[in-house]
Amino acid sequence: MGYEKQTPMLQTLFTILVIVQFLVVAVHDLVDIPGWTYGRQVRAAIGPFKTVVGTLINAIFPGLAAAFAIQYWHRPAPSYVLNYWVIYCGITMFGAITMWWIPYFRGTDEKTKELYTKMYAGTWQVLPAHGDNPRPNVLHLCFHALGLTSLTLAVALRFGLA
Repeated sequence: MGYEKQTPMLQTLFTILVIVQFLVVAVHDLVDIPGWTYGRQVRAAIGPFKTVVGTLINAIFPGLAAAFAIQYWHRPAPSYVLNYWVIYCGITMFGAITMWWIPYFRGTDEKTKELYTKMYAGTWQVLPAHGDNPRPNVLHLCFHALGLTSLTLAVALRFGLA
């Protein structure tokens, strides 16, 4: 049971979302899109080498999810692929919670606050401030919505819920 029982529309939507996830993870710290992201600030804060290495490492897991989605698009996916998608999307959401939502609501150390301030200065903010806690900018809010939607679809595909 799983992916092979799903509608082509659900398969297509999931495939598109994980490809988009891969692309945004692979480039968002490397480019400057005014208001959205400033890769130059990330490179200045953590260094160009760490930025590139971190981007390459972070792109492996969504890249594999996207490759599987393309490979098994409109074809039955084996259970290990379905499990991988759920685990990958779950870990992605766990990362978003620990990197953004816990610091936003509960705070974090001064070093992390300073780093986030340097990396994301000048990006659009829509959430209200909680003291001087870091808050996810609009781009990261979009990433989190993308991740949550992908997780929901991965679970639906895995357990044949749609």
